Amino acid sequence: MKSEGEHALARATAIARCAHRMIGKQERAARRAVLLRGLESALFGSRMPDARILLSTARWSREPIDAACPRCGTTRARFEHVRGGCAECRHRKLAFCGLVRLGRYAPPLSQWTPAIKQRAWQGMADALGVELGRQVRDAIAAELQPQPSVVTYVPTHWLRRMLRGIDHGRMLAEAVARELGIEVQPLLRVDLLPRQTGSGRRTRASKSGRFRCWGGRRGRLAPQFIDATVLLIDDVRTTGATLAEAADALRAGGAGGVVAACCAAVDPPNRSSGQFGMRVQGR
Repeated sequence: MKSEGEHALARATAIARCAHRMIGKQERAARRAVLLRGLESALFGSRMPDARILLSTARWSREPIDAACPRCGTTRARFEHVRGGCAECRHRKLAFCGLVRLGRYAPPLSQWTPAIKQRAWQGMADALGVELGRQVRDAIAAELQPQPSVVTYVPTHWLRRMLRGIDHGRMLAEAVARELGIEVQPLLRVDLLPRQTGSGRRTRASKSGRFRCWGGRRGRLAPQFIDATVLLIDDVRTTGATLAEAADALRAGGAGGVVAACCAAVDPPNRSSGQFGMRVQGR
């Protein structure tokens, strides 16, 4: 028969083995959790804060509709007359008849807007889309922009949508369309070309032929959209080349006119200086 000491040793050994198994299970569960979080982040984007709470906490609000040129979306200089366009666009032909924006491409918009597609931030896409819809509605009420018949968006190639885990353009457009009470339709397709991130203004402007209409015959829009005024949505207007090319494709496909709208717009280099407004004022 086993002595009392041997029984105690056996019980201690069993307890130690049980504890070792439990620790092993916990370590394996932790490793699986890290792996799953990494996979989830790669496929669907990282978990992001509640966008509406963030907008409220940051005390952010969209800029007044008269803060930018209604024709090209460039920041308006102090006392600058922009009814026929600003000094940047007054003597240039544009593919779209007007542009509405939420603000300049500067913090916090320059942080929030790229995170929509880079981090699959669906909440921010919806929040900024609602704000953009209200901005467009205010611009229409002020007779700065025409009333659109349909909302569409600058498309993203299906491969990039799959890799990012979000169709950010469509999400923005759907939120805008809900706010305006009109339908949203995917009227454009895009070819897969090298990314524009980090490209200079000249490189962006040199790209052409990426977009084509679909829904009708031979690159034309569907019959119900012929001669319609289209509201074209994009996240950021950098040089305007992408919006211009997409607008050209829509007009070639039969659209009557195109109004562009974006969350943020990058000003030309000569307007990026904080002293620009003072320089114009002092003339």
